[in-house]
Amino acid sequence: MKKLPLSPVQITPHFDLETFMILSGQRRISGDQAQEIEQLWQKLFTHLRAYRLGQNKGYILIYLTPEAENTLHQEQSSGTEHGHNAPLVAQAMLMAALLEAVPEASLGTCAPVPEPNKILKNSLAEVGLEFSNSGQLSVQYGMLTRLPFRSNCEECYLKPSCPKKIMEGN
Repeated sequence: MKKLPLSPVQITPHFDLETFMILSGQRRISGDQAQEIEQLWQKLFTHLRAYRLGQNKGYILIYLTPEAENTLHQEQSSGTEHGHNAPLVAQAMLMAALLEAVPEASLGTCAPVPEPNKILKNSLAEVGLEFSNSGQLSVQYGMLTRLPFRSNCEECYLKPSCPKKIMEGN
């Protein structure tokens, strides 16, 4: 079974309040909210993983482990505003991690999903992840995109079902 070389990427993304507020649609947050968000960020950070697959050309994989998903599910179950914000904190973390690992990616662009293939699937299995034929990772909070980075919708495997494109069409 052919596999791409896998190497961990050391990242320490910092919480970006502006990104969080864009994702949440909020214009203001209280000091207590900011503190709760920071605490959740710290919890999630311990479950953040990043890998480079391949050498010169390849892929970047950034995801939160299933343990983080359990933490987020518990937060969401609380039914509070803090619980409502939990998935947004996870999304903000993934975006911050991508920007740190791949500076040429900017907030205004997408990270095109590559077409699933056997080599990629075998490589991801090394870190315990699956990549379905529909282009979905086996974790709820994760992203996989090509390197060198190119934000090109034409290359995205999810192009036909892209939520961003569907919204633009309305």
